[in-house]
Amino acid sequence: MKKLIVTAIILRLLISMFIFHPDIKTFNFQASFLRHGVFNIYSYLIDNKETLPLKENFVYFPLTYLTLGSYQAVVAPLMGNDFDSWLSNADSFGIVTDSNIFKYMLALKLPYLVLDMVVAFMLLKYFEDKKVGKRAFIFWLFNPFTIFIIYAFANVDIYPVVLVLSSILLMKKGKSGFAALMLGLAAGFKIYPLLFVPFLFVSGKSWKEKLKLATIPFGIFVAVSLPFLSLAFLESTLISGLTTRLFNPGINVGFGESIIVGLMLLSALFFYSLLVDKKPNMFNYFLTTLLVIFAFSHFHVAWLLWIAPFLVIVAAKESKLSGIVFMLSIAAILIPLLYQDRSMSISLFRIYSTWFDLLPTPFTAIQKFFDPYSLQSILHSLFAGGAGILVYKLFRENSLEKK
Repeated sequence: MKKLIVTAIILRLLISMFIFHPDIKTFNFQASFLRHGVFNIYSYLIDNKETLPLKENFVYFPLTYLTLGSYQAVVAPLMGNDFDSWLSNADSFGIVTDSNIFKYMLALKLPYLVLDMVVAFMLLKYFEDKKVGKRAFIFWLFNPFTIFIIYAFANVDIYPVVLVLSSILLMKKGKSGFAALMLGLAAGFKIYPLLFVPFLFVSGKSWKEKLKLATIPFGIFVAVSLPFLSLAFLESTLISGLTTRLFNPGINVGFGESIIVGLMLLSALFFYSLLVDKKPNMFNYFLTTLLVIFAFSHFHVAWLLWIAPFLVIVAAKESKLSGIVFMLSIAAILIPLLYQDRSMSISLFRIYSTWFDLLPTPFTAIQKFFDPYSLQSILHSLFAGGAGILVYKLFRENSLEKK
């Protein structure tokens, strides 16, 4: 176990230092204002957009800002005098010639490593069968998908992922109230955990308990958001493109109205759990919720981390399903890598040389002989079909939460 952990950590440190996505500089520049006394980052960025070197809004929720800003307050004094200059440099890819960039990336990604290891040990303890737990532990530590998603893209979604997994573990132990608390805190980082609340409501044994379990997460989310409430906050988070794309329009029914396919399926899933399923398995419903989101929305690569622990649990426990989990993972990671976005592929290595600017993206290369949008559609359709079969198998045969 010690050798596995050391090997996994070394691998993660190398990727942390030597692969650079510009988002890490953008959101850490924004978070740096906390140590300079700025509390409401949303209003501040919009009010001062003309004078700031980086113009983007802060698209994450308040706990992300407070957590990143607090961590920076600790490590910034250790980074040297050039750290703030590097963060504020308007070149979104950073200063290529700055040799400190490797130190900066390692320092800024270090919390991800800690939380990544926490997830691994939570998966180890998830199962009563130690062999299955160790399998999940190894799957998490050495699958290339999560390593790439977390460290290449500096994925802050690791914070809510840890809290959601904590919620699943607490529900497994019958501690639903604390599970609801974890979901509320997770929503303070990213809003997607609120999608699980309807199923938490169903798990309550009485109407009083149901209402309590539904109220706690939303209450915490409102309490966290209220101090930042403003038009700037709403525009940057709740109604931003990243949030609203969860529910992209689907089937046109005329007069400007559409049936949102993802929302329709989630609604059907909720009423099935409420009216039909006598012993709802929260793990299955949480995983199905995420599969519906990915099957019927234009997802960001960072979102894939949301579902990763669930798929590891399935693959570790049910060897018959590990193949479909692997194929779904391949399709899911390829879809965003085919977006027309240099920072998803070629520009991850731009810090070594501007010659990478001359290389075509996968989108451009494929475009020479095939329509990349059609390829994305094919992959997404295959993913949706495979996800449907996985959901069918889970509900018919598996009870992972109880095993």
